[in-house]
This record gives sequence, structure tokens and C-alpha cells, in this order.
Amino acid sequence: MGSAAAVWIDVSMWSGLSGKPQPFIEIECDPPVVSPTGVDDWRDWALVHLEQLAAQDDWQPGRYHYTVEQREPAGGPLDAHAHGIWEWVE
Repeated sequence: MGSAAAVWIDVSMWSGLSGKPQPFIEIECDPPVVSPTGVDDWRDWALVHLEQLAAQDDWQPGRYHYTVEQREPAGGPLDAHAHGIWEWVE
């Protein structure tokens, strides 16, 4: 699994067919150099990563749900920093 210091962004994509988010991708990120101090700062940090990856990997435009979290070495959630809904429009 990933390193203990890594921060994960767990992403689900909204599916109109099922009417609910479907698991899409889990992104392992290096922790920020300066740790965000609150939920809004963590959201801003996550959106920068999501926008870069979506553009790089040519994600389908749509609504994505995300959670930013630290994980224990076995992979279970340790500390959720932020979550939200993000619209990717290219």
C-alpha cells in the first residue's frame, strides 16, 4: 500500500443511470509542503490535483464526488480532511 505520509483523494463519478456516485479512482498524493489548516484549504489543495489529473488523463466531463483522507498503512481511512462535489467541464 501507500506510504503513511501520503494523502489520498478518493473520487467517485456521478452516474445518471444509477442516480448515485460510482467509484472512479483513488489518487495517492504526496502531502502538501505546508499542511492546510482547515477544510476549505484541503478542498482547494484537492481541486488543484483533480484539475491537473483530469486534464492529463482526459476525464469525461461531469460531476465527481471526492474525499481527501490520510490512510493507515493497511489502507483503511485514518483521518478525513475534506469532501465535496466537483464539476469537471474541460
